[in-house]
Amino acid sequence: MTYNEWRDELKSNLLCVSEAERRRVLDYYAEAYADRRDAGFSEREIIEDFGAPYDAAQRILSENAYDEEPHSYEPTREERRREEREQKKERREREREERERERETRRSEHDEFYESAPAPQKTEKRGDYTWAFVLLCIVLAIPIFCVIMTMVGITVAFCFAPFMTLISGIASIGAGVVGLFTDVTSGVLTLGAGLVIFGVSLILFPLCFKLVKWMWKLFGMFFAWLKKLFSGKANA
Repeated sequence: MTYNEWRDELKSNLLCVSEAERRRVLDYYAEAYADRRDAGFSEREIIEDFGAPYDAAQRILSENAYDEEPHSYEPTREERRREEREQKKERREREREERERERETRRSEHDEFYESAPAPQKTEKRGDYTWAFVLLCIVLAIPIFCVIMTMVGITVAFCFAPFMTLISGIASIGAGVVGLFTDVTSGVLTLGAGLVIFGVSLILFPLCFKLVKWMWKLFGMFFAWLKKLFSGKANA
């Protein structure tokens, strides 16, 4: 039902009153409808608040004196909504105040913690003397070269030692096998010694390679430490 239909039906139920009173009632509801439309209510909501046209007419007709306003309409739904909006607003204000208090509490605790915490010690920044490191390497080029060549020789020896031991063990095993056909006792001893040498060579392979790896790694770490020491980045 539209408002015009509701107004026409209300008018038809007010035929027993005077034209002036009927016009005053219609003007009153017209103003009430316009005010609620401006407030954002839909036509359907306004008509539901007004009630059925017949009920509105009966309320007007039951008034004892027509010189007063025919029906003091109370927009209960609007009032309830206004009250709910006020309550929500007050609740939001309280929540905002609580958040502000919590934020202030956390800020004060944070400030107290950092005020009580010891100040970080400042480390003295050393100067950059990389040029001195380069100069030292140039001056000590020959000793450094000798050290590197010595390490290369040790590396070659450590790498070839297991191979030579392995070859020696295989040769002893072969000699022991051949000796079994001529002198059993000598062949057995030679064969046993060859097996022992072969087993030792298998143990030497990972051990020698790991020693060579650690030797070069320590050498590189030593030079890196020297470089940091002259560049001022080494820890005091």
